[in-house]
Amino acid sequence: MTEIVFAIGLTMGLVLNALLAATLFFPPFRIWPTPTPGTWQSITFWTLFRGGMLFAFVLGILDWNAVPLLDATRFVFGVPLFVIGFGITVLGYFNLGLGNTYCGSDGLVTGGLYHISRNPQYTFSIMGLIGLSIFANSYMTIAQSVVMACVYVQMALTEEAWLEREYGETYKAYCRATARFLDIPAVFGLKPKPRIEDAG
Repeated sequence: MTEIVFAIGLTMGLVLNALLAATLFFPPFRIWPTPTPGTWQSITFWTLFRGGMLFAFVLGILDWNAVPLLDATRFVFGVPLFVIGFGITVLGYFNLGLGNTYCGSDGLVTGGLYHISRNPQYTFSIMGLIGLSIFANSYMTIAQSVVMACVYVQMALTEEAWLEREYGETYKAYCRATARFLDIPAVFGLKPKPRIEDAG
């Protein structure tokens, strides 16, 4: 049973990575950001993405502590990374707004979590997957998490050309002012929030 779940989840993640790579390197093909809901791209992307993430969590349960990688001290590191990572990801949905989360054009968000990262939801979801991999202590969970982390990285990369078309110079100025994944000085309050409208 566990091997079947692993095979299905890994296949979904790898197919999604291949489609994202095609979006990145072979435009005008585009799987992400998806066109309007109901299109084959939208249905395909969300099915593969949600399935891949679901299987990462399921594998964490089914293959729990299956290999002697780490002892119980793994919880000291894994649980905080998991809780903080996915907790901040959820906060990011409220910061970004439902419309923008689902590929809408409801305005460029540069404040809140988006001051410390251009992609806070992706960045902290990867942190959550690292935490899951540590405390699940499972090769299968690690493999699925790595594949889904690659999905998040490619999502960030494929969005950039689309956002530049949508928001032009304002987005370019935001890119110059804010790190793609994590702006460490901004995290610790050592970097003032830039006035994006005046940049560039």
